[in-house]
Amino acid sequence: MHLETREVLTTPSTRNPDSVWVTKQAKAFVNHFADRDEKPTYLIHDQDTKFSAEFKQFLKNEGIKTKVLPIRSPNLNARVERFVQTIKYEALNHFIAFGKMHLDYLVSEFVDYYNKHRAHSSREHLPPCSVEPPPEFETIKLDEIHCEEHLGGLIRSYERIAA
Repeated sequence: MHLETREVLTTPSTRNPDSVWVTKQAKAFVNHFADRDEKPTYLIHDQDTKFSAEFKQFLKNEGIKTKVLPIRSPNLNARVERFVQTIKYEALNHFIAFGKMHLDYLVSEFVDYYNKHRAHSSREHLPPCSVEPPPEFETIKLDEIHCEEHLGGLIRSYERIAA
């Protein structure tokens, strides 16, 4: 999660995470920011042994410093902990995931909704990937509203139809 914008990045899941898998995810993380102007400078993680020396060295070579959280300190990573709770309560608790591909699909659909449509109070009620606020309208007729469903209709977002 990018702490300033609240944008969430995800990668495919695995049943058996190890240091090789975590390093592979770090490479995907760096590649995600390859075409952006602002590059990440810090990566915060817990003290799990999966965050190996190879993982830290890769990030160091990319110019990213790692910040290790103290033991039993979920409040220092509260925004990420809150996102995990949000995705569980708003999406995953409503489904039975039939395998890894289905779980990855559910997560990617929710993250797409979260980044592009879900309002965040810390961003003046804009989604993480939104740059400017939508234009203000005094009255909107019902036939001017488009409803977009996410996760099979579990979550809905509304927007005005372009004139």
